[in-house]
Amino acid sequence: MSDLKGKFQSSNLQMNGVEEAKDTERSFQFDELTIQNPSIRRGFTYDSDKARNFDQSNVDKAKQGVMELLKDAMDKAKRQVGDLKSNARKEGYDTGFEGGFRKGKESAKEEFSPFLETTQQLIGELSGFRKDMYDKVEREMVEMVISLAKKVIHFEFSTREDAVQDMIRLAVQSVLDRESMVIKIHPTDKEYAESFRPELHHMFSEIKNITFEAHSGIARGGCVVETNFGVIDARIEKLEEQIDRILNLSPAPPEKLIAASESPEIEETPDEPQTPEKQMDEGESDSIDTDSEGSKD
Repeated sequence: MSDLKGKFQSSNLQMNGVEEAKDTERSFQFDELTIQNPSIRRGFTYDSDKARNFDQSNVDKAKQGVMELLKDAMDKAKRQVGDLKSNARKEGYDTGFEGGFRKGKESAKEEFSPFLETTQQLIGELSGFRKDMYDKVEREMVEMVISLAKKVIHFEFSTREDAVQDMIRLAVQSVLDRESMVIKIHPTDKEYAESFRPELHHMFSEIKNITFEAHSGIARGGCVVETNFGVIDARIEKLEEQIDRILNLSPAPPEKLIAASESPEIEETPDEPQTPEKQMDEGESDSIDTDSEGSKD
């Protein structure tokens, strides 16, 4: 641009005077334009760069501010979302836990209900079985004791020669009127019974007359005592019957109780009271039977 100006000024020196003013005017105008143009151009360029730099800085700051705002908003949103998720998870867990617990409880109850019913039924059956077994075992034990007692009695009266004395003493203790008595015994026991006479008089002072009669129909060790008020049958088999009566006092077996409950009721007539006359009649009949058996032997 400066070269062009130099050339233009050197050429202007060769122009004439008339045209000098016109050329000078044009040169002035051109120079003015050429002088103002660079300065204006340079100022415009400088201001444009500065404005551009200023705008870019503001844009960067604005972007940074916007980014910070966005970051804060995002962080806040994330925290809110996290809180919402945590609350929702907790509420869902609580609700699910309660619902699941209730559902599991109902499911377990429904699943194990037959098992519980079966268990309760088995417990009831076991309790009933235990009670039945207890009653049955109790009766079997009583029967075993009675059987052992019978065996002991048979052994004692068959081996002890003076066993008849104990039986006579028991029979006389049961007599109401001991003034006059006839005691029937086995022939083998008569000698031991006669030797027991003094002791009987000493034990029972009211005895005035006592007679020992031998009867083979009476088993050894037993006796039958006849008095004015009746007969006392103290034979071994009668003693066993008394033991059986004791056994009958124990509870009946469960099967018999069930059978009795299912069978129709039968009215029982009360037993007539035993009068002394009837006892005497029965005693006489027993003595007659005993005498007849002795005569047959």
